[in-house]
Amino acid sequence: MFYMAYIRDEKRWAGSPLLAGILRVSLILNLYLFTIILLHDIIFKISFISDTREEILMLVVILTETIVAIVNYFIYGYKKKYLKIIDRYKQEDEKTRKKNRLIVTLLIIFSLLVMAVLFIVSVQLYKQRHGIIGHF
Repeated sequence: MFYMAYIRDEKRWAGSPLLAGILRVSLILNLYLFTIILLHDIIFKISFISDTREEILMLVVILTETIVAIVNYFIYGYKKKYLKIIDRYKQEDEKTRKKNRLIVTLLIIFSLLVMAVLFIVSVQLYKQRHGIIGHF
């Protein structure tokens, strides 16, 4: 995923395609974290989100995003580790590259669909638990 994000933004973010790659991977990882939180809410009927004040929730989201981005920096950027990734995947032939892009694209689409379904289910369960009647 990092290589695809890096190469895609190499020309657009001429100053720092590394930053673009790290931010994209961080956003995908945060999507997975949000999906796990929704699953936890649905399965255990204990919500991390609903009983929290908005200011605290915003702080938690910002801190989580920052921590994930810093971890990704140490995975990809520290001591220019991303150059090894780029060298490895630049050697791919066109057929392998298309296959890998398809796999990553399908993974992201599947993740978005799962998150959307879990979000809708969690909203419906929240409405049932709190006796809210009305449209979605």
